[in-house]
Amino acid sequence: MKILVLASALALATAPAGLRRVEARSAAAADVQNPAGLSFTATLDSIKINGRPNQVVTRQFSLTLDEHQPVTRFKAHVEDWWRSEDGKQSFYAAPGTLKQSCANWVSLNPVESVVKAGETMTVRVTVAVPGERLPGGYWCALTVDEVPDPLAASAGIGVKFIASVSTGIFVYLDPVTRDAEIVDLQIHADASLIKVRNLGNAPLGIEGRIEFFKGSADQPVAVTTLARTTVLTAPSPAGVIETALPSADSLPTGRYRVRAVLDFGGDHYIGAEREIDVAREVPQHVLQR
Repeated sequence: MKILVLASALALATAPAGLRRVEARSAAAADVQNPAGLSFTATLDSIKINGRPNQVVTRQFSLTLDEHQPVTRFKAHVEDWWRSEDGKQSFYAAPGTLKQSCANWVSLNPVESVVKAGETMTVRVTVAVPGERLPGGYWCALTVDEVPDPLAASAGIGVKFIASVSTGIFVYLDPVTRDAEIVDLQIHADASLIKVRNLGNAPLGIEGRIEFFKGSADQPVAVTTLARTTVLTAPSPAGVIETALPSADSLPTGRYRVRAVLDFGGDHYIGAEREIDVAREVPQHVLQR
């Protein structure tokens, strides 16, 4: 059974400023960019390996082109990957850009494939862990891009959108330390924001909930669930988790005791609790009456 460790009110009051509103993000492990409508399914779960020095581990990535899609060439490669602290942007760079990168440990076969409708491209992902590496978590991204056909007919001048899918590769070398703290908790008119700092040596998968209590009541009047979010150790060990508030009917304007409870994969939960005035936005049609 895990116990709940609550942050003190002082820790929240003195937390660093600058927590910003962020756009809602998908909790899926893969980042799919497909504006043109090329239809396919791909491995969405991250590749996670508990490794050791000098070990070679093989996994697979699969992409299946849907029926009635054109014959398409895909090319796979690995690259470094990280997110901005506020979660609004993902960044990709050459292998080895990050100190915690495992991109140079990874080899892919095949690198390039032609896929017909209904067929599957399977990429063998081989990770060769070096002999001397510090304990902790290392990561990179496996990206598969559509390769445009230079001979394809084009009707006039236009913009060609290229489909792309990326998924994470995470390698953990013991001893792995998992720890985290909540450094800020904010409630806006339509969303809650929690800023978390990764205190360990490996990326954390964090999920949890936010509970809203009236006064000294034991049971919350409303609960919102937090989608699973990954908080890395670099370039910044901090991350923001945002989620929409319950409806104004179940959580109207008022003062609440707000409790955040997070599961970061350790032997205990972490939490924070504070009194917060929640001010819900008044719908525009009400203001115009």
